[in-house]
Amino acid sequence: MSTTDSTQRSVPAAGESGGGQLPDPKRWLALGMLLLATFMGMLDVFIVNVAAPSIQSSLGASFSQIQFVVAGYVLAYAVGLVTGGRIGDALGRRRVFLIGLIAFGATSLLCAVAPSAAALIAFRVVQGLAAALMLPQVLAILQVVFPAEERAKALGLYGATIGLGSIAGQIVGGALIKLDLAGWDWRSVFLVNVPVTVIAALGAAASVREVRGSSRARIDYLGVLLLAAALLLLLWPLVVGADNGWPAWGWGALAGAVVCFALFMLWERRIARVSDAGHALLPPRLFGHPGFAKGLPTALVFYSGNAGLFLILSYFLQDGLKLSPLASGVVFLPLGAAFALASLQGKKLVARWGSAVLVLAAVVMAAGLVLVRLPVGSGSAAHQAALVTPGLLLCGLGQGLIAPSLIGLVLGGVAQEDAGAASGGLLTATQIANALGYTVVGGIFNALRSDGTYGSAFQDTLWLLCALALVSGALLWWLRPRQQAAAN
Repeated sequence: MSTTDSTQRSVPAAGESGGGQLPDPKRWLALGMLLLATFMGMLDVFIVNVAAPSIQSSLGASFSQIQFVVAGYVLAYAVGLVTGGRIGDALGRRRVFLIGLIAFGATSLLCAVAPSAAALIAFRVVQGLAAALMLPQVLAILQVVFPAEERAKALGLYGATIGLGSIAGQIVGGALIKLDLAGWDWRSVFLVNVPVTVIAALGAAASVREVRGSSRARIDYLGVLLLAAALLLLLWPLVVGADNGWPAWGWGALAGAVVCFALFMLWERRIARVSDAGHALLPPRLFGHPGFAKGLPTALVFYSGNAGLFLILSYFLQDGLKLSPLASGVVFLPLGAAFALASLQGKKLVARWGSAVLVLAAVVMAAGLVLVRLPVGSGSAAHQAALVTPGLLLCGLGQGLIAPSLIGLVLGGVAQEDAGAASGGLLTATQIANALGYTVVGGIFNALRSDGTYGSAFQDTLWLLCALALVSGALLWWLRPRQQAAAN
């Protein structure tokens, strides 16, 4: 099959997912199971952050070991996403989703019974790899089994799930630690995944049909190694470099990442030129789609700002205002609720008004951030925490309007046989953005609070986040022709 042929065979429209048959009658039940797994994956990213102090105390772990407990999962997940997506293209997305889901549940159980910090780190790394197998299949399956007229609604539900999972991780983690069910303490934050895995696996096995590209993709093993090396060299210093004073090895690793990325792209182009293009791990033809090529840098800016907001708001609430993790999580609720509501309703606004809605949403985000900074330093901790609610509502509305449309924009024109690789590429960009948000935004916040003034550091850093929101709006305007076509 030629590159031209595969480029033209896009994700099927309504009822075209396998040669013209009717849409899958179980697709909404299947979506429920896919979103349950997505919720669990998002929950696990944030829930462990809340449990970190309890884990350190219980296992007698050092601070660096606790860093590895968090970073090990994030790194393994980010490094494996594109490969996981491509494995789904090759072996079948339902099959790989179920394998990843069951592995995720099993490693969650192992994390819960880990006897030492070293064992917990090892299990978290494997858990991250399981998530990298599981989660790229969600978007790939969604793109194929839903007719075009239903896809925006399904993406809206996916976006709402992401928002709710992000917020619920902090609340559920704080509640489980506080309740200390059956004396399990921090171990309960991992055990909660086990029954969810069982329900999602049984439901998915009964409702999700097998989908794969029209031709079996092969695994590009050298591409896997080069991309894994590039992402590891990029993300490792971003995740742990700041806490270690940015040692010389961190800068060397970043330089090595550039080299590995360059070698990876050269290798992928060579594969596309001299052999079956389906063999490439991240096919160069993907970057011929304007939505994918322009959408990835937009996602980097958008998600890095969101990650930065989560980080600095958590620090301000817990270290600055001295709120408990659970109380801090409750403050985030308006943002999560607004995000979920906007994700579900945004498709109607975009369908009617087009890309102008997304640009306006970015402006609303910036306005919300300005409102968040206004009450800082005025009154008691409870007073300040309450008065940030209107700003967080606006931030959530803006983020929720943008996120599902951005996903649809990036994946909308991708060939069916590349849906897994494209989903993995998008999720990888999101993880890189999260790391950049934590490192750059967090580093600026940390430098500004060097004199111990959390309030002023929080206010000043919010100006940076306002700028990122407005840049996101400019990039979305740059994407407007493609986005408008997707809406129509």
